[in-house]
This record gives sequence, C-alpha cells and structure tokens, in this order.
Amino acid sequence: MENTVLKSEAICVIFLMFVGALMNAQGQSPPEPVDIRPVEIMHMGNGVTTGISDREQKGRQVLNQCSEAHGWIRGSSRIVSTKYVDDWSVAPEQLRPYNNWPNLKQELQHDFLSFRLGNSKVTLLKGTAKDEVWGIHNNVPYKIINGDIGKVDDPNMIPALVGKEYFIQLPYWIKKVPIAVHVKDTVLNNKTYHLVFGTWKTLKANDNFDQYIYWINKKTKLLEIVQYTVRVVDPRAAGFVVFDDFRKVDRIVVPFAHRLGYLPTRDGLIHEMRFHSIVLDPKGISPSDIQQLKSKDLPFDLN
Repeated sequence: MENTVLKSEAICVIFLMFVGALMNAQGQSPPEPVDIRPVEIMHMGNGVTTGISDREQKGRQVLNQCSEAHGWIRGSSRIVSTKYVDDWSVAPEQLRPYNNWPNLKQELQHDFLSFRLGNSKVTLLKGTAKDEVWGIHNNVPYKIINGDIGKVDDPNMIPALVGKEYFIQLPYWIKKVPIAVHVKDTVLNNKTYHLVFGTWKTLKANDNFDQYIYWINKKTKLLEIVQYTVRVVDPRAAGFVVFDDFRKVDRIVVPFAHRLGYLPTRDGLIHEMRFHSIVLDPKGISPSDIQQLKSKDLPFDLN
C-alpha cells in the first residue's frame, strides 16, 4: 500500500469527520459510518461470515499467533499501572480540540483493571491540573479534585480512558473479535505484514461496532499497526495507531510507544504516547483504589 494512496484516503476521512460533526451540530441526520474494508473484503459481501473459508481460517490463525507472541493471558494480572506522556503538541491546529487533557503534553499515571474494560484511574502528574484524579468506575466518569470525589458529566472521558486500556492490552482483545478475515500480505518500510480485517456483527460497516485492520509483522508475529474506526466519537472517524519500542514486562511483550494519527507515518501523526513504565500488579494499588465511586453512584454494581 503506497503512502500516496494512504494519504489521500486519510485526508478524505478527516474531512468527512468534520463534515459529519457539523451536520450533527446543525441537527441534520447523522452521516453513514465510514467503511474501511479493503476491496478484498468488499468482495465477500456485506453480511455475516461462516468462519470456514480459507481467508477466515488464516485470519483467525494469524490473530491467535499474534496474541501468543505478545503473551497477554487472562488472569495473569489484576491491575496494570503505567506512567506516560500523551503529547498532542505535534497535532495540526484543527485537531487539537480532540485532546482531552488540560495540557498539550500531559504527563500522567494511569492505573486500570486488567482484562476488564471501563475501570481506570488517571492521576495528572504535571501541568495546570497537577494531582487531579480522573477516572471511570464501571464506565461512570468521576474526578477527585482537592480530595473531593464526584461523578462528572463528561462522556468523552469514557472512550478516552477505555481506548487506552484497550490499546495497551490489544493483543489479548483481538482474540475476542468474532469476525476475522485475512486480507493480504503487504510490505511497508521493508517489513512484511499480514493484514487481518476484524469487526463484529456484519462485514459491512454498521452503527454499533468498530472495524479494524490489524498489521501483524510476519516475522515476529507482533502487532505493529492498526487501522480503526471510532464510532463513539464520530461515525466518520478513522485513524491509525503505530506500536513501537517493544519491551518485555514480566514475559509479556508490550509497546512503550503509541503513535496515533491519520496515517501510519510521521506525516500523519496527531498525538504520541511515550511510556516511562508499565508495571503489572504493583504493590500498594488495589481494585478499590481504581473503583472509587459508591454503589449509589453506579447504574448497577459489578464489584
């Protein structure tokens, strides 16, 4: 896939995303969800898959090999504690409003429950909101400011924190994707990748579920690039994340750099997460430190 083709498609997606947001603001009907299926998958139709075709069997095999190469196994940890800088200073001016943090370069500690999406606690370590805690407890957003805790009406906090949980443990979650189809093998920057399309419900884009194209290094089996949609942000939103600087943490292979943008190259970079540390089951942090809301503040109690 040539960079020129990627760039033209990505710019089109970004443009349509802003058009969709404008239409919603004006009360018009929401736009159709962007469909990132490659032509190879388009030829398979729009509905459900059988799971028995050669493409589907190879897709599932590649995802399983990838998950095994990274080493995330459910039950191997209860809590993941990370420290990183989320740097939005590289983003084009018109995309900076999508930054959820108070600062363009936000240093933070992010603790979350392993293999259980929707339970995060973020402590802002520097900047104008230093020592504030932003969290989600069973997908209910809360903040702790000057020691006072309370629910907040901030729907953006949920996809922002859940998305980071999801990407950090993505090689585990890819095994849960019900539709997995091998697209083709391709070369980028002198490396060969297996491309696997993954989604839920139907091959065709639908309003409820995202689509993914996983770029898995053919030699190492590691997940290095993902193209994805973000239905919860905007039906037209799509982008790439590039994983880099792989290191072992308790026998698990984890990327210490996440570069997110509208291209899988530096030209399309929007923001970058650079991890200082990733610790599994750190001493002194328990699930109750992350799940800080009381039962009465939750729509239902899963504790």
